[in-house]
Parts: sequence; C-alpha cells; structure tokens
Amino acid sequence: MKELLTKAQAMLTKLWNFLLPLWSSLLTRWNAFLEKLSTINIPFLNKKLSPGTIGIAIVVFFAIIVLVCLKSCGKNIVQAPVPVTTALPLSQEIRSFATFDGVVDPYLTVNLDARVKGYLTKIGFADGSMVKKGDLLFVIEQDTYIQDVKLKQAIYTEAKLEYNRQKSLLKENATSQAAVDKALSQYQQSEANLTLAKINLGYTEIRAPFDGLMGRHLLDVGTYLDTTSKGVQLSTIQQISPIYVYFSLNERDFLKFEKNQDPNTERKSEVNTLPIYAGLQSETGFPHEGVLDYAANLISTDTGSLQLRAIFKNENYQLIPGLYARVMAEYGPTRQALLVPMTAVMTDQVGNYVFVLDEAKRAQRADITLGQRFQQNVEVAKGLTPNSQVVINGFINLSVNQVASPTQVTLEAIKLR
Repeated sequence: MKELLTKAQAMLTKLWNFLLPLWSSLLTRWNAFLEKLSTINIPFLNKKLSPGTIGIAIVVFFAIIVLVCLKSCGKNIVQAPVPVTTALPLSQEIRSFATFDGVVDPYLTVNLDARVKGYLTKIGFADGSMVKKGDLLFVIEQDTYIQDVKLKQAIYTEAKLEYNRQKSLLKENATSQAAVDKALSQYQQSEANLTLAKINLGYTEIRAPFDGLMGRHLLDVGTYLDTTSKGVQLSTIQQISPIYVYFSLNERDFLKFEKNQDPNTERKSEVNTLPIYAGLQSETGFPHEGVLDYAANLISTDTGSLQLRAIFKNENYQLIPGLYARVMAEYGPTRQALLVPMTAVMTDQVGNYVFVLDEAKRAQRADITLGQRFQQNVEVAKGLTPNSQVVINGFINLSVNQVASPTQVTLEAIKLR
C-alpha cells in the first residue's frame, strides 16, 4: 500500500510540473492580448480601457450570447408524450385473511402389534399402499390355536352334557345340589376357556382397523414372535381421510385479531365453524377447504404462539402426512375494495404512491394507503377513486405534470382462493 501511494505521488508531481509551464504561457498570451486591445482608441470614449475591464466585457458579451441561444432553442423544443399503460382500479368484494405455515398430520395413527406367540406366516399388503377396513394384513401360525379351540370345544361340550344330566338327576332326587353346582362351575369354566381359545385364534389374523395408509413391515415372514405384555410391533397404519393440518398463530397476530373484535358482541368460539383453506407447494392458491377443529386454550410460553388445527376431508388423498402446507384463514365481514397491481406502486421517503393521469393526460402523484395484498394485486384503502386512471406500466419515464400517451386496459378479477 505504501508503494502505491509513493507511485501516485510521483505521478501527480510530474503532471503538475507539466501543466504549470503551460498555464503560465497561456496567462502571458492572454495578458498580451488584453494589452493590445487597451491601446485601441475608441471614438466615443475619452480614455483608454484597462486590460481588466476589457476582459470582463468579453466574458459578459459571451455570456449574453449563450443565454440568448439557450432561450431561442428552448422555444423550439417540444417534448413528446410518454407512452404509458393505464387502468381503472379493480373494484371487487374481498375479505380480510391471514396466512400461516402448516404441517399435514394423520387423523389416526395405529401400531399393528402381534398379541400371540408364533411364526409370522403371511404379509398381505405392499409397503406404503392404501388398504381398506378389514383387509388381512398379517397371519401368525394358526395350527396350535386351531387345535386349542377344538380341545376347549370338546371339554365345553362334555361339561355342558354333564351339567344337563346333573340337573335331570336333581329333579328325580338322584343327585345332590352340590354335584349340580360343581357341574355348573365346570361348564362355565369350559365355556370361558373356549371363548379365550377363539379370541387367541382371532389374534393370529391382523386386519386393518380402518381405511388407511400402510407403513413398511417391520418383521419378515418366518420370524418367531415371542410376545410381551406390550406385544410385538409389525407395522403402522395411518388414517388420512379425513386428515389434520396443524398451524400456529403468533402472539403479535393474536393480539391484532383480539383488537379487531367488537367488545360489545358476545365472544363465540370459531372451532367447528371457521373455514380454513390449504394449499401445497406445487399448487396455486388454496384449493383444499376444511374447518377449524381445535384451538389451544393458552399461548405456549416456549414458542409464544397459539396452536391451531384444521380438519380436511382429503377424499383424493392429496394431502399426505408430513407435507408442508400453506394455510389461509378468512376473518371479519366482506367489503368492497379497490385493487391495483403491486408493480404499479412506488415508495419513497413520503410513503407509497402511484401516478394517475388528469383530464389533460398529465401525470400526477397520488399518495395512497395500502391494505392487504391479494396475489399480484394490493388493496388501496385510501388515495384513489374508482375512476382514477392509474399508470400501471411506463411510469418509470414519467414525472409530475408530464404529458402521457395512455393505452387503457382492464384489470381482470382475481380469485381470492
């Protein structure tokens, strides 16, 4: 850095040494010229003019010539109108809304567990497939449980016959009441054991508890299932029709909504009444319609937000658990508003403004107050009328009071969802 400064200083010194003699030469020639002019006698003056006076007169003379030329040239300059595109503000009925980031979550999630021991003999679904309620998903080795049912059935049949025989003998006073009671107990025990055997046999087949989306199987065919009190998990099934979307309302927006509430009206819960709309990243707008289904009763001190949940029918299974979703909630009454393209709005230190054309097609600045944004358009709460000719294209070349050559177009109505 020091070397660069040294080189720069040396170059400036050389430049000064070159210009100084040249400037001195020019001053000498100019003074000589003025001395010659001062020797000229002017008839109507009785004295000679000094060189300084002559120099000032020459400068004034040339200045007058420049001003006259500029004035005469300016009269002949006619600025052409600037081509622009204009449109009347879009007058449309709208409603206030708020958007959130949400996450899709299943309506139900159930772990499919094996409740009896045995070898896994069959898997009846493809991983990640949709299944119907009652579809056979897993089969556990059944032979042992089938034979157990037959054994308990035989014992039950024998106990039932013995109980009926003892009752008949009691009517003939050929047996005691104790024998009848004992036969009844054995009959009831065998009936219960038979019921338990049939239940265990039923546990060897695991079926879908509802229409849902299957996860992957966690154990393969041939695996021995040595169950515990909690069972052995085989897979997971999720119900995704209907389906939930969770989202949160931060504290700042919550207070804003509370402020907009009419204190004189009765406070009513929006749960199961407020429409909620959602859209995925690959979708335009918010094509999925649901309803607010849950609102937490307090704001989390950890996140500073209020958790909300909406439920959607999801009949076509377009919403899949884990997906990110854009969520929109409308609130407040509908109102008639004026909308202009967001690209037509400019901002400076004073605030937001647009250019409008007056009756003489001259550009005028119109200071505006913005409301909510709707896609590519924005609400103008103050500053325009329905008949304002708003410049939506070409305003970059405009200035106040400049004449424009407008081409008027009509703004298309927007879809709010």
